Amino acid sequence: MEFLTVAGTLKKDVITFWGLVFYAIMVISPAGPFAFTGASAMDYAGKTAPLTFLIGGLTLFLAVIAVYVYSGRISNAGGYYKFVEATFNNRYFSKSVGFYYLFVVLSSIIGSSILLGWFTWIGLETMIGYSLPFVYVIAISFVTPIIYLIVGYLSLNYSQKIAVTVGLIDLAFYLALSIAIILKSPYNGLQYFNIMNSNDGLHGFFLGMIVGGFVAFSGYGSIVVLAEEAKMPATSIKKAIITSLIIMISYDTFVIYANVAGAGPRLPAALKYFAPGLFVTKSYYGMDVTLAAFFVFLVSALISTVIFGNSAARDLFSLARDGILPPVFARVHDKYGSPYMAVITVFVIAIIGIGFGLIPLVHYYGENYGMYYLLVINAIVGSTFTLVYHIIINESLPFFMYRLRQLKPLVHIAGPTIASGIIGIAMYYSLTGLSYPLSLVYAIIPILVILSLFIIYIMRNRSIRMDTFTSVKQ
Repeated sequence: MEFLTVAGTLKKDVITFWGLVFYAIMVISPAGPFAFTGASAMDYAGKTAPLTFLIGGLTLFLAVIAVYVYSGRISNAGGYYKFVEATFNNRYFSKSVGFYYLFVVLSSIIGSSILLGWFTWIGLETMIGYSLPFVYVIAISFVTPIIYLIVGYLSLNYSQKIAVTVGLIDLAFYLALSIAIILKSPYNGLQYFNIMNSNDGLHGFFLGMIVGGFVAFSGYGSIVVLAEEAKMPATSIKKAIITSLIIMISYDTFVIYANVAGAGPRLPAALKYFAPGLFVTKSYYGMDVTLAAFFVFLVSALISTVIFGNSAARDLFSLARDGILPPVFARVHDKYGSPYMAVITVFVIAIIGIGFGLIPLVHYYGENYGMYYLLVINAIVGSTFTLVYHIIINESLPFFMYRLRQLKPLVHIAGPTIASGIIGIAMYYSLTGLSYPLSLVYAIIPILVILSLFIIYIMRNRSIRMDTFTSVKQ
């Protein structure tokens, strides 16, 4: 049986260039290196955590070549999978990338929502010795999806205003705090940029890069799916990607350095609190400044996740519009222009993911480590799918440019392929030798791949009006 997908139309010209830049910045999260992404990198790479962010970020500049080229020619809410579709007209190959991106955003939402509750709990213990009842920790974890539901349901313009306002406050606050820490620390030096100082050798370094820098910087791609709603998307998307990456690679490396150099030989003690940024701030500047940093982090983590949820909704909306998911998910709100049914669906999946993730891990590993392991598992799953679809995009670019008769080997083959090679090495080192429960990712990732292929297969008879929504600029 064949039928056409009935879909609404997203509002045009809603988000500006600087709105796109700060949307990406907030998804990358200015508060991240102060807490989870910073702590994860330090936990596995030790004192070389700043180097993991620097190398991870520079690697992404090679990977971003393909995204930069594609986004200048294809403006679609399907984002990455529409890039692949423009090159290889194979439903299973291209639509799988759409699901991979969806898995990335959903794992981030689930992990970041748990992070809010977990970090509230850890922060209060670190600062004032107060142990928040665990039932409240769980309740806080569900706050983020609820706020996302409200913000995502409204016009994208609301998310833009929130991103710019909170992003500017975050950058200013943590830069000032990092400078203050460096000025007081007696442990400054270049030893933090020597890969030989990494914990557990290359395995620890690359795992720190995966769960740290790659997790953080992958947020730059969150704006690709906003193309249909952006002003002058053919130029604004690609320029916003480069601008946000330059800002955040410099910023994150500096903040991570401040925390590691601030801790110095006390880094193991700082990591025991799972919040090294709070530990270092408290050591040098006391409780008042630490409480301020704690509050700014909570707001930033909340807004980062809320903003990112919009990207999942656009990807899901596009898959439904193409007939790969039920057409109900492609409905657009008459007043706000938002894909509101996709927003509601993302909310429901996030709630289920938080609940079913926490129950077994907390039961077997306790409240503290149970939540931490769930955060890391989500980070590894999300990062792996991020790296996979980046490799696919990188290696599809030469074929795309050849079809347009604009192939430049050095730019379109060499650069992206080098990035794919580095990404492959990072994946190898980060996915080998994981102990239980982190080794659960060996089962989770194949299951999600099979699930995406199964959905594409059972929906294969739908008639897809791709030409209505996708155009390629020569």
